[in-house]
Amino acid sequence: MTALVRLAAVVARILAFIGAAGVVLMMVHISLDVALRNLFRISIPVTTEMVARYYMVATAFLPLSWLELRREMVSVELFDFALTRPVRRVSDALVCLLSAIVYASLAWTTWNSALSNFRSGTYVELATMKMPVWHSYFLPSLGFGIAALTCLLLTFQDLHPAASEETA
Repeated sequence: MTALVRLAAVVARILAFIGAAGVVLMMVHISLDVALRNLFRISIPVTTEMVARYYMVATAFLPLSWLELRREMVSVELFDFALTRPVRRVSDALVCLLSAIVYASLAWTTWNSALSNFRSGTYVELATMKMPVWHSYFLPSLGFGIAALTCLLLTFQDLHPAASEETA
């Protein structure tokens, strides 16, 4: 079990790093576009499309599993103070299971959309070129799918805490 948790942590860290790199690249890209536009009246034609179709999508969806693994997603703990530790563990497991179901359904839906856009070769038409954007449709599917698997792993860990501690 511990090996699975470590593997999930490595995958989650890699995806979170890619999401963070998206933030940095977006910052550099936008700053360069603004600087070039103000200093030399030159504009990078793909800035808006790159930000909306790639940087923001990677930043929003890829780190989901990292947040789930660290248990840092938004949560409302209205009754947690009144629950005993075993009941709280079951409650956490049920929330993780529900999250896994939601993530899996979102992964399935976005996967179908990604395949449709892949088949049609979706692109954005710019003034002087056509920029393919079908690639970006796979990022939400990846983020949701890995988050679903992470939630299933956390569900098992919540329901069987001894199994996690035995192999540690």
